[in-house]
Order: sequence, then structure tokens, then C-alpha cells
Amino acid sequence: MISVIIIDDEEMISKVLKGYLEDQGFEVATAGTGAEGLGLIRNGQYDVAVIDVRLPDMSGNDLALRAAAIKPGMKFIMHTGSVDYVLTGELNAIGVDADSIIRKPVKDMGEIVRMIERKVPTGRS
Repeated sequence: MISVIIIDDEEMISKVLKGYLEDQGFEVATAGTGAEGLGLIRNGQYDVAVIDVRLPDMSGNDLALRAAAIKPGMKFIMHTGSVDYVLTGELNAIGVDADSIIRKPVKDMGEIVRMIERKVPTGRS
């Protein structure tokens, strides 16, 4: 089973996304801040992190880079409402590419499932 952590300070987004992903057979945890997310990542086993680009205590980019240092090989999906969001070379270096960005509002929840399955193709049973 693929394990996902959603790190987003918008509680409703986390709740809806968590419920949808659980219905699709994923194991899902949530965090509302970067610090909380890093704590869960440090102590857990997650295949993929869905990270809001704007968190109250740190940027999603910084969070992804710190999480990658803690759990090398972890995969990331950046979740943003910004039309101006641009990936950095540092994010590219940890495997975050243009296919790793999902824009809010999400019109097709299946898109997130497909992204996760592309990142962890052998994880579904």
C-alpha cells in the first residue's frame, strides 16, 4: 500500500484529499505545518508527500528539501494556488519536475492519484 502525507494548512483541503485518497486505497496522514510534517516524516514511512507551497511556518520548497534530506528517495507533489509558481534547480535535483505540480483548485481528484501512482508505480497491490 502506498503511504502518503498531505502537508497543507487549509484543513478542508487536507480533509477532502485525505478522504478521497483513503477511498482509493492509500494510507494517508496529514499535517498542518511544515514542522509538524517534518516530525511525521522523521518518525514515519511515507512514499509520497503532497506539499502546499505556502505554509505558515516555512515554504513548501524548503519543506520538500528538508524532507528529502531526512528520507532520501521520498517523492514529492507540490500543491499550489499560484499561477506564478516556478520550480527551482534544487527541487529538480530531488525529483520534483513539471509533472509534480498540481494547481488549486483541483478539478479532477483522479489527477492526484495518477501523479502518486506514477511516482510509486510498484506500490499498488
